[in-house]
Amino acid sequence: MGDQQDSAHGLLGSTARRTLLITLASISTLGLGVWAWMQRNRSLLPSPDNDAGQDLLNQYQELTHQLWLIALLLAVGFLSWRVQRSRQREARTRNQPSLRPVEACLRFIRNNPITTVLFIAYTVAMISGTTYLYKDLVGWYPDLTKGYFLDNFAARGSLIDETMRRTDYRFFPLAHQDLHILSWFTIHIKTWMLVSAAELIGIVLLSIQFLNNLDAGQTARQSTILLLSSLFLIHPSTGTAFFHVIYCERLLCLVFILYITAYCSYRKTNQASFFYLTLLWALIGIYIKDIAIVLFVTPAACLWFADWIQSRKATSCTRAHSLEHWIISLSLVFVASYIVLALIPSSFAGGGAYNENAPQALVLDGRCYLFAAIALIRAWSIAKGRTTVSILDAINLTAIAYATALAVTYAFDANSYLALPFQLIATINLGWAWMQLVETNPRIPKQQSLKITAAASASALIIGADYRMTSPNFSETIYTQKATQASTQATYEKLDRVSRKLRESGGNINLIISQDSSLSAKRHLNRIPYRSLIEYEPERKQYIIKDGANKGSIHTPQEGDIVANIDKSIDSLRPILETLTTELIYRHNPSDRSGVIFRVTGIKPSRTIDLPVGDKMPNP
Repeated sequence: MGDQQDSAHGLLGSTARRTLLITLASISTLGLGVWAWMQRNRSLLPSPDNDAGQDLLNQYQELTHQLWLIALLLAVGFLSWRVQRSRQREARTRNQPSLRPVEACLRFIRNNPITTVLFIAYTVAMISGTTYLYKDLVGWYPDLTKGYFLDNFAARGSLIDETMRRTDYRFFPLAHQDLHILSWFTIHIKTWMLVSAAELIGIVLLSIQFLNNLDAGQTARQSTILLLSSLFLIHPSTGTAFFHVIYCERLLCLVFILYITAYCSYRKTNQASFFYLTLLWALIGIYIKDIAIVLFVTPAACLWFADWIQSRKATSCTRAHSLEHWIISLSLVFVASYIVLALIPSSFAGGGAYNENAPQALVLDGRCYLFAAIALIRAWSIAKGRTTVSILDAINLTAIAYATALAVTYAFDANSYLALPFQLIATINLGWAWMQLVETNPRIPKQQSLKITAAASASALIIGADYRMTSPNFSETIYTQKATQASTQATYEKLDRVSRKLRESGGNINLIISQDSSLSAKRHLNRIPYRSLIEYEPERKQYIIKDGANKGSIHTPQEGDIVANIDKSIDSLRPILETLTTELIYRHNPSDRSGVIFRVTGIKPSRTIDLPVGDKMPNP
């Protein structure tokens, strides 16, 4: 439909969309022109390896990202304003009052005690033993403690470098920004985990709401809620993503489920507030991950195409597609943003793409086959004319497109955190199938206790199959992650106590670590009271002082030096221990992935040793 119908509904018209598309096409063309010129005239530009080139690159990235962020904030503010205005207008015509959030929460707890216990137990497990000294967090948030906790509402440079200053053709400027904002209010990792748990529970509850809005007269009850919750929570991809905060798939799934829930409500009610809300979540979502554009544009494109096919069979068109046109237009928004913010700076820097050595593999699990069966059954029903294309079918095609894009750009492993959006859609399909087979089937007894028992049994059967078919499975994934966190934190604390004790006794502490360690003077080790921090560089076979006395010079190991492995495999110390006589001060656990601390007692000629995995590590 044209501008007149859009204006009648208070929606954005096609004239505004055409203006936006012309602007974006111009930006894209200009950006490609700049990129082509740069490729042909590299000699006129400074080298990215020298200071002038780095300054130019930093200034370009800072300017373009600031302009992009201003434009995004204006767009988000405008859409939020239109959502609020539309809701106020719609509230005046609504007869049925809605439940308040507290009332809705209490009703859910009263009606779903088993699922509530599952949520609580899962949250406790997520929070327990979580530490900052884990993988990427070591590098992302060391600046939280630099300002003595007095720099609230300050931009975190390390996180900006990770998301908005990359030069490896990656593009996810809004990834992890939930944590960035959260860090303005608290630095406590367990509070972050609590927020992450709230995001997870929100995803599950919104999935239930989506199923409720999908078919008129069908409501997900206790057994469906239990089935969907347990299946989504107890899976390796969910465990990896939510038992820590370093994966942007958490935020991506939350925004995606908000998007499809609002989209489903708009197609059901045709209310302007849901129009703007759907467009708002789609706009935010396309910037969370490189291939997130697939999740947000594909459903709209599928539904528009299906309605177009249906309209050719009918005598007249019964649905306007202004929302679909706007969402599809976000493809050009993404392309223009990528050219300016990622392609040009990455090409100037001259580095390789992040996925140059990607395995590009395809690994499926049992749930993939269940999802495929449900999607094929629905497709067959549509082909036979027994049902029409719904938003569920659109997101099913989206899941396939997302899995394909992930397999092509990196690798699709159904058990990886990367596959979390796919697993969310697969779980929603399992919930829908359960509603059709059990909840709304008149041949099934109506007793909810029997249905809950059946849902628990079905969940246990699927999860049990996961345990047998998947490696590592959910429990192995969580155990490994928690064990690594415990070892890293305990070894760090022990190293601090040992160093302080030696320092108090009058000794100077020279701390030797492997170059492979994620920790450094800039990443938390500066709090250890050492005299010098030394890194062993295997390629040069030299000990380089990175911090403290004689910084930058070569160090010769001597009696009394401390050798530590905090966050890597013990094998990382092998080149160091081959030439040193040491005594074991501390070892966290018998495995190879254990924190260890040695004290140097002498120097020996280099020779190969085998590191044991027992409780004690003898001197080489």
